[in-house]
Amino acid sequence: MKAPDRRPLWKECALSAALYGALTIAFAYPLSIHPASRVLPVGADANLYLWTLQWDVHALTHRPLSIFDANIYYPYRHTLAYSENLIGSALIAAPFLWTTASAIVALNAVALLSCVLCGVGTYLLARRVGIGPRGALAAGLIFAFAPPRFFRLGQLHLTTVQWIPFCLAFLHAYFDFGRRADLWWAAAFFMLQVVTSAHGAVFCTLSVGGLLVWRAVLGGWRIRAARGRDVVLAAACAAAVALFVFLPYRAVQNEMGLRRSLEETTYFSPNLTSFLASPSRLHMWLASRFTGEPIPSDASAFLFPGYLTLILAAAGVWTARSGDAAARRAAWSKRASRLCELAIVVTAIVALALTITGGGRVRHGSTVMFSARSPWRAWIALGVLLLVRAALSRSVPLDARHRLRAAAPSFARWAGRARDNHVLFYSMLAIVGFWLALGIPYGLYRLVYAWPGLSFIRVPSRFSIVGLMALAIVAGAGFDRFAARFRERTRTVLTIVTLVVLAAEFFAAPLQTAPYAVDVPAIDRWLATRPTPFVVAEVPLASPIDVVAAARRQSTYMLHSTAHWQKTIHGYSGMQPPLHDVLYLELRTFPDERSLTHLSSIGVTDVVVHTELYSPDEWRRVSAALDRFSDRLPLEHTEGAGRVYSLRDWYNPAR
Repeated sequence: MKAPDRRPLWKECALSAALYGALTIAFAYPLSIHPASRVLPVGADANLYLWTLQWDVHALTHRPLSIFDANIYYPYRHTLAYSENLIGSALIAAPFLWTTASAIVALNAVALLSCVLCGVGTYLLARRVGIGPRGALAAGLIFAFAPPRFFRLGQLHLTTVQWIPFCLAFLHAYFDFGRRADLWWAAAFFMLQVVTSAHGAVFCTLSVGGLLVWRAVLGGWRIRAARGRDVVLAAACAAAVALFVFLPYRAVQNEMGLRRSLEETTYFSPNLTSFLASPSRLHMWLASRFTGEPIPSDASAFLFPGYLTLILAAAGVWTARSGDAAARRAAWSKRASRLCELAIVVTAIVALALTITGGGRVRHGSTVMFSARSPWRAWIALGVLLLVRAALSRSVPLDARHRLRAAAPSFARWAGRARDNHVLFYSMLAIVGFWLALGIPYGLYRLVYAWPGLSFIRVPSRFSIVGLMALAIVAGAGFDRFAARFRERTRTVLTIVTLVVLAAEFFAAPLQTAPYAVDVPAIDRWLATRPTPFVVAEVPLASPIDVVAAARRQSTYMLHSTAHWQKTIHGYSGMQPPLHDVLYLELRTFPDERSLTHLSSIGVTDVVVHTELYSPDEWRRVSAALDRFSDRLPLEHTEGAGRVYSLRDWYNPAR
């Protein structure tokens, strides 16, 4: 299926954006109504996203080439690469940050717009592969609001995967029409996704790489000499941006000795019940009626794509019947014989292997996935399959010589049909995405875990985002095939009913948001008036035993640094450097000889003391110690409950 050339899709996309925008307001309530005062991720994660977006905007407008040398975790470099960089999202956040001066508004704008953009991008992709406007609307709604993606709205690096369908749409257009502009648009959206989310970069590479391999294998990717330079230049630009992002992460990985193990990934692999779990109101009601519990108690993620989504996808992969009854019977007999022959080959290999080894088991940890201790059973199965094939030989003779001669022409004919069968490609991509999402126990992720970039994703269930996007395209095609049987007026009614049912399936408002406010203390804002550069430490720190409180305190001090953007020893991210752990424990007893000497030796110049965060007894101890060390820690400024002490080098007081 191909979309006609020069179709004014931008008008359709604008109308679809209005629909998805209205649905986002309803689905994301109350976040969509109170974007300045509520957030989805609470605590340290919310602070991390707020700091990251603000740092990206600051760095892009001041020193963009050094954006990965963020101001946290001093004295380490490339500290933005300790977590998701969100650079692409900062481009969306910046106008909101500048006009409202609210990082919370900027954060929520990025998250909410990702729903609209995911919907519009999928709509455009569906139209580019020949799906009609009605089916494309359904496809966009599925990818924007189905549980595997929408309920990651609080995980900014996972919800902002909106540029993947745009990239695929323009890549399809380039294959169909050969326009240079489409190629560069595809490259631009690929680069935008790479700098928006490292997870999204992996998902986009998987999707685009799969499409390129599909076209190359099926003979539909022949680059003429005149176009070769365009392809090389576009690929070089995309590779350069990818390297700009990849190299800091690689440097951090080597510096920290970070190696994610298969055992760690196994811990994060979802169980099968996760693919039946959904927090939407209709899904929970139906699950309660039939199973007694709204959400499976052992589910580790919300990965159910919806009942109607699966029904429409099944309609999409179901090939239309054609020809008379005899022709259909002959086609089914041929397919059955081919399937039987494949089963014979596989069973023969298994039977031979079991005979040589004497049987065996396939285990995953302590779980037995497959057991075959009696080789004779495999030989019996092989005999049964041979008898079935012999029975089919009356309608489909087994002529090996003719089959071998006809193999190449048959493949060429099949490839010609399959190359433009976009439903087939996206069906396979959906299978790969959800298969990877199953994680270690089901094989595929174990095979590709060591590939560059894939080991970065320690939670396999996140690959369901790729599967959902592909499933949405197949479902859109399924709606088109089903609706094509009816008249125009009936199709309109079916479209409305389908969109309403999909929306009802996915609706889960009100979301579990929390009131939130960012209040940078006046003492930290005073630091911005000081001569630069300087390096800051802040106290007190929460007990490391209370992991949640410790992370919240550290991430709060990160936000404090947005007042001046100077280096700080504090940080919260996906990893922590060893020095950070040492300093954390030492600052718990601040001020003492050990903590002051260590802070001074690494170049800390100022210590901010938040007196209101100490208990009365603890503050009396700290206040007395500050008086004892007044020669090394002179008080520079007091404002409200905050104090700034300058840290003098014990060995070089004149510094």
